[in-house]
Amino acid sequence: MSRPVEGPPALQVLGELESCFKEKFGTPRQPHLVPGSTARLKIRSRYRPEHSLAGLSEFSHVWLLAWFHLNTNKTFHPKIHPPRLKGGKIGVFASRSPHRPNPIGLSLAKLVKVEGDTLYLSGIDLIDGTPILDVKPYLPFSDSAQAAGAGWVPDNSFPELAVTLSARAEQDAAAADPAGKLGLRGLIIDALRHDPRNRRDATQMKDGAELEFFLCDREVHFSVTGGAAVVSRVEPAIKFEKKFRREKPKA
Repeated sequence: MSRPVEGPPALQVLGELESCFKEKFGTPRQPHLVPGSTARLKIRSRYRPEHSLAGLSEFSHVWLLAWFHLNTNKTFHPKIHPPRLKGGKIGVFASRSPHRPNPIGLSLAKLVKVEGDTLYLSGIDLIDGTPILDVKPYLPFSDSAQAAGAGWVPDNSFPELAVTLSARAEQDAAAADPAGKLGLRGLIIDALRHDPRNRRDATQMKDGAELEFFLCDREVHFSVTGGAAVVSRVEPAIKFEKKFRREKPKA
């Protein structure tokens, strides 16, 4: 009989991601769905980034191994509800759900540049503050499989929303990003186009429900009716706390 293998020693965190996405709601479910999304990763000094990052800038993309630090699961569930299945279940290992025995994520990001100890990234699907466990260069000749099959995913396409901004929201977005460096308007449209709502949440799925999510330093307010999302306003975020935002105003 083979002896049980002990788990790995404590994993080390290279640094925490500084992402334009401030909470789970509104963060894309896969990388590159929102190409304009940006993030920075500052490597901790103990890992001697002046040496450990040497040569990385020659690559166009990197794999990020991340720790889903906000995972709230207390017990293991062998089946989960991917958004694409609209309430249906699938085995957790046939999905990329963050609710796993080890909440580790694998994300492919575009490497925009490396400056000193910091990686500048785009096409992100990770929230602000996510601990990064490792960075590996993407190798097209070995990381891209020929004639790869995507299992149940192609037969369960996720419908996209048509997104429009109200006149107020257009003004708000332009005022928040006057030079267009953030690409805030495009970020909002791409984030909402893939419908961030939880289909198992009746409150979110109600036509016309007022919803909001954090993006960069803004709070985006929107509603969805049928297959169309309308952004009503884009306001400065007071606190990046969902609980604070959900509290009813005091009389």
